[in-house]
Amino acid sequence: MTSRPLALLVNPLLCGHHEAAWRTERAQPERIHSLDYFQQLARTAERGRFDAVFMADFFIFNPAVMYSPRWEVEPVTLLSAVAQATENLGFIATGSAIFSDPVEVARVFSTFDHATGGRAAWNIVTSGEPAAGANYGLDKPIPHAERYELGARNTEQVLAYWDGAPVPDNVAPIARPVQGRPVLVQAGSSATGRDFAARFAELVFSAQWNFEAGRDFRNDLRRRAVTHGRNPDDVRLILGLSFVIGSTEAEARSKKKALDDLILPHASHGWLQSFGIDLTAFDFDEPLPRTLGNIDLYEGIKSRFSVISSLVDSTSPLTIRQLASALAGSRGHHLVIGTPEQIADAAETWFVGGATDGFMVMPHELPAEFELFVDEVIPILRRRGLVDRDYRGHTLRENLGLPISPPAPSWAFQT
Repeated sequence: MTSRPLALLVNPLLCGHHEAAWRTERAQPERIHSLDYFQQLARTAERGRFDAVFMADFFIFNPAVMYSPRWEVEPVTLLSAVAQATENLGFIATGSAIFSDPVEVARVFSTFDHATGGRAAWNIVTSGEPAAGANYGLDKPIPHAERYELGARNTEQVLAYWDGAPVPDNVAPIARPVQGRPVLVQAGSSATGRDFAARFAELVFSAQWNFEAGRDFRNDLRRRAVTHGRNPDDVRLILGLSFVIGSTEAEARSKKKALDDLILPHASHGWLQSFGIDLTAFDFDEPLPRTLGNIDLYEGIKSRFSVISSLVDSTSPLTIRQLASALAGSRGHHLVIGTPEQIADAAETWFVGGATDGFMVMPHELPAEFELFVDEVIPILRRRGLVDRDYRGHTLRENLGLPISPPAPSWAFQT
């Protein structure tokens, strides 16, 4: 067993990460609001000795909901309940550092850490959806750089409250979290986002679809962490791992094609629009336009825009349909289609080669494809000494091998 095991997280997105997963005969879309459904997935994750379950949150209406199921539940509430069906699994919930007051964030995530017995993490988002500001009374989106400046100020304030800083008058006190601080997670991959992550985050989630890009990103992140006075080993890169498993590679590719054949054009257009790529004026089988848009004019999530543009440049899909097929399920994350051994080989290559510290597993279909991963890929990783067989402790920090937050300063609880 390596001294630094491969970190494993799972993102249990509705019926699966493939755009058409909800349309298969195996899908269970009627269960996506069910506590039992997510507890089942969490128990599967704990059986595989995953470190944590991750859930995103969004602050806009997504028009694609007209064509496919979309995320509709609030993650802190849901995961607090899901945690009761597990003993060691961690839980990562998303909270805005832009639209939520720091007192509210500190109190909610402290409670979340207590509700899970010290297994909570805060996924810090700077709410990059361009339309989100309108839901909070803003006339126009907050420019990209300003969002990160505001997010940094608010994050500093949240950390101060957890460390015992006085809260404003007439505000209920904030309990010290079980872990001192919940584990901090962030997903920015732009230059500004990387610097934010290097300053605050302990787990950094990113989409890097090839090995070299992952290695370069990780090296850059570690360098930035040092400039902020941090130990680079305390900042872990977690890359998305999208996969389709078959007993043979041919079977896996057949499964992927069957899913791709169920893609609804309007749903794919809606997903691309959410990242600033508007191709609705083009037919699904038309050639791709020469440019997907101007990233300099886009104030949304720039990192995913860049990943998709880079993938297009490298793989040269000829039509919008081919682009949708390339992105369906992976959305720019590393995609492996093959046998359990091939998927384990890819994970080992990236981890041992220094391109990542762990993976966010993104099954194309749920729950079936995730169960296949736990039953067939995890045993291979264990035999190769890449993952732990048992949990190292009880809190999420202990299981990830992250430093315990320092005790609150002596003045913290004085009155």
